[in-house]
Amino acid sequence: MIKLKAFFGLVASASLAALLVPAHAQEACNPDSFSNPDMIICGQQTFEKVDAVLNEQYKKALVSLAPTDKKQLTDVQKKWVRFKEAYCEDIYQSALPGAEAPIEKLGCLVQTTNARLGELVALQTGMMIDGFYKAASAMAGAGENREKEMVASMERLGGAELDDPLFKQYASGHCEMSERVLREDLVYCTARMRFQLPLNR
Repeated sequence: MIKLKAFFGLVASASLAALLVPAHAQEACNPDSFSNPDMIICGQQTFEKVDAVLNEQYKKALVSLAPTDKKQLTDVQKKWVRFKEAYCEDIYQSALPGAEAPIEKLGCLVQTTNARLGELVALQTGMMIDGFYKAASAMAGAGENREKEMVASMERLGGAELDDPLFKQYASGHCEMSERVLREDLVYCTARMRFQLPLNR
């Protein structure tokens, strides 16, 4: 069951990248196989595709931003890389000695990279594409206390505070940029970024 969840998580997390990868790109994996070796091959290739699209979007973001924002984006991107590597390594270590540990790590790498890709696209377009605010709005409903319910919904979706110094450095830097560029509230931004993390945290 864990392997199936991880496999489908890999496929689902790559949805944004799949839209941006050329249609002729072909996977050499066997997507019908649920054996660990095939799932690792598919996961690795999915991660490589998402990572390639992320690198393209990072370059586009650097071109589109103001000079002061370019410097901060470079700094935030470095913080994100440090966080992603440490966070996904922790997930890998927690799954050992299970054979699914590499699959869990690849799932984490795909999801965190896909989330960062969405952040870069948002900085360029002003459009949040991770579903956080839409989910919070749906949870809040249309009652007379909608604004208060929206805040409570965002807190629930974001989950508990993450006591990870690397995440805090990354989220703080990115949310400062997002507040300046997109006028996104700092607290909501941090909750949204926690919402994007892999579910098995």
